[in-house]
Amino acid sequence: MTHSDPGIQTPSNDNLERTKRAQLEQSARNGSRYFFWIAFFSIFNQVMDQLSSERRFIFGLGMPQYIDRLLEGSNPTLIWGVIIALSIIFILFGIFSDRRNVPIYIVGVLFYLVDMAFSILSGDMVGTLVHVVFTVLLVMGLIATMKLKEPSPA
Repeated sequence: MTHSDPGIQTPSNDNLERTKRAQLEQSARNGSRYFFWIAFFSIFNQVMDQLSSERRFIFGLGMPQYIDRLLEGSNPTLIWGVIIALSIIFILFGIFSDRRNVPIYIVGVLFYLVDMAFSILSGDMVGTLVHVVFTVLLVMGLIATMKLKEPSPA
């Protein structure tokens, strides 16, 4: 009877490790890409608002909504400025999280949670639910990124 030493890399262990690493890399990439989607949907949502006040795309940010309601829709230029600035910030979060910068990734998730608070304050419960889902997806990507940064056992 042969006992294999778990510390010795056999071809099947090596393939398993490569497969696990590839899955982690895919999860990390997917997570960081959600920041880009957040930026895109925020701009798209504002375009939809400008084209038709009857339609609302549920993936928008809460902060511009809150400001718009606070000002009673009186300053669309300000709202566009806020959306463009926030979109740039989320794009930067996406770039840095894609480069596996864990502290910036964490700040991005926290920033998105703050935006969720603005969705709650705006009374947008569907938008809040979308924020919860996207936050879970972002955190899953963050966990994968953190695992990839851990030193591999030798």
